[in-house]
Amino acid sequence: MKKNLNYYLFLFITAAFFILNSCNSTEISESNLPQKENDISELVLSFSGDIMAHDVNFKMKDYNRIYDDVRDILLNDDLTFGNVETPVCEERPLSSFPCFNIHKDYLRAAIEGGFDVFSFANNHTNDQGIQGIDGTIKSFNALKEEYKNKELFSSGLKNKEDEDFKPVLIEKKGWKILFLSVTELINSHGKSKHRLYYSEPTKTGREKLLLSIKKMREENPCDIFILSLHLNEAEYGLKVLDSKKAWFKALAQAGIDVVWANHPHVLQDWELSDVELLNEETPDSPSKLKKNAFFMYSMGNFISGQRWKVNYADPAYYREYTGDSIIMQLRFKKIDGILQPEMEAAPILITNYNEKDAPVIKRFTQEWIETLPEKERAYYLKRLELMRAYLPKLK
Repeated sequence: MKKNLNYYLFLFITAAFFILNSCNSTEISESNLPQKENDISELVLSFSGDIMAHDVNFKMKDYNRIYDDVRDILLNDDLTFGNVETPVCEERPLSSFPCFNIHKDYLRAAIEGGFDVFSFANNHTNDQGIQGIDGTIKSFNALKEEYKNKELFSSGLKNKEDEDFKPVLIEKKGWKILFLSVTELINSHGKSKHRLYYSEPTKTGREKLLLSIKKMREENPCDIFILSLHLNEAEYGLKVLDSKKAWFKALAQAGIDVVWANHPHVLQDWELSDVELLNEETPDSPSKLKKNAFFMYSMGNFISGQRWKVNYADPAYYREYTGDSIIMQLRFKKIDGILQPEMEAAPILITNYNEKDAPVIKRFTQEWIETLPEKERAYYLKRLELMRAYLPKLK
């Protein structure tokens, strides 16, 4: 009988052990269930310097050749931004410096080359007066109709004189991007100046622009606010002025996330800046908030005829810098719908290279330079050295 009791007791304890172990196993497996992954969204934006058109540019037979060496870069991002430094008016003849004009075939090649977003506010916008502005609007609308399957955007021009500055809202891959093109410099102060986004580079003018930008940001919720700014400063300067750095920070404090600047026709430095903001909800005891903003102080020329006559004897001559620039690619990230403060900047060196009849764009690499004839190879090696000397970030 005792043996039977011991036997049954053994069976009971063994069964209890397996039951308890089974429960613990269930608890462990539940705690190890795969967690929901974060929703990560990335956006890649490319920015260029000035798309110019001197006579040597618009006289070439095939404009598409300009983009052959960089087309794959510009077609494999999400959006590419370019500053068109000329009217695009079919009713006016082709014209070079000082009063530019192109026809829409030239802009069509830029679209085929990968450009999506165009800045039209700069000092050459009204080179052809009101007719040139109307012609540019007409040409761009015709190209938008032609490229229905490729969304195109622009900023900087007004249909009527009394229009206020109005940013363009671009929606891409679930991102909302606000874009505004403004110039602080114009060549003609006639009636046509009221048909473009011109902001006077005075204290009063800049205060007015800051208030406008702040209002735009409040009224148009977005992930990124990009400002194309054509600068009121001397051309060909390589150094970033302290006054410009202060102005860009003020723009960021007003609501801008990316300042993309042009006019000097040469490449200047860029930086990711830590900008302090004031929390206006507690004015009596303001707490400092921070945001990151990206500043491109001058993107130089993307394509032009300014270095058509190469100075092989003096590669350091100031005009030689007009032929070298970068494509700046910025990578933004959202995690679970929240924009991350870090942004990745990847500059891609490019140069204008003179083929037989016209300049084209080449990736400015050591490997490409080695393919050139001796005279050109020596020149471009020196140019690469000079670019890296004043812009160490290119090394």
